[in-house]
Amino acid sequence: MAFTNSRETPGAAPVEPPYPPEALDDLGPGESTLAQAVAVSLERACVKLYLMNPANAPDRGAALRQARRVIERLVRDGSAVARSDGTLHSIFPVAASAAEGVALRGWVTRERATNTIEIGLGYGVSALFVCEGLLANGRAGTSHVVLDPYQATRFADCGLQFLEEAGLGQLVEYHADESQIALPRFLSEGRSFDLAFVDGNHRFDGVFLDLIYLGRLVRAGGIVFVDDYQLAAVAHAVSFCLTNLGWRIEEVSAADDFHQWAVLRTSDAPDTRPFDCYVEF
Repeated sequence: MAFTNSRETPGAAPVEPPYPPEALDDLGPGESTLAQAVAVSLERACVKLYLMNPANAPDRGAALRQARRVIERLVRDGSAVARSDGTLHSIFPVAASAAEGVALRGWVTRERATNTIEIGLGYGVSALFVCEGLLANGRAGTSHVVLDPYQATRFADCGLQFLEEAGLGQLVEYHADESQIALPRFLSEGRSFDLAFVDGNHRFDGVFLDLIYLGRLVRAGGIVFVDDYQLAAVAHAVSFCLTNLGWRIEEVSAADDFHQWAVLRTSDAPDTRPFDCYVEF
């Protein structure tokens, strides 16, 4: 049974109740009254938590404008002060460029993504563009998972700071784990994503592991957007997925010394390779 709190949230999308309706069937009058009071309280709490996610807010336009203001400020200024320790950080060229961010946002909206994942939060510019796309999609249950074991050290929590300033804190699920630890855990939990952005460890073994696990975490025929495709290790890891796993390239940006990207689509066919299959790449 779906419900909305029409008095507090007109037009809000329905969410599932936090209890089964039949739970009240076998209770006596007094117990039923107490149980119903608790259920109403839980319903209201769930609606409030649901609306704290900016993708579910009645006024998504305001949330989009707030995110856009932070993106434009970072791109314009090119630097920012970390609230955690007062250090000044030059954002570019470490962060993805505005052009790459626009391309990334475009794929989020084109795929009508709901759940996305990012390897390497850094200064959060790419995450801001992903979240902007998720907000534009306006789909229920939206979330963006980010992994970055160096967020507190190398980046002084700037990425999380900018996401908070953009009002996106409730949309983002942050993990300080390395991807080779977190991704297998997500797989064991049965999690699934529509789109992944890869900008973590740039050594071959690191990128290779990220792509292999994301190939199982991203839905069949989903998108894996890879940054730093100009690096040989990254391109070589991508080549394995193309030649051995049946992935295909949807887009490659113009050559760039700092941030070339490639957009990959995972295979939507069952994996029927023999146990000893291997194709040179």
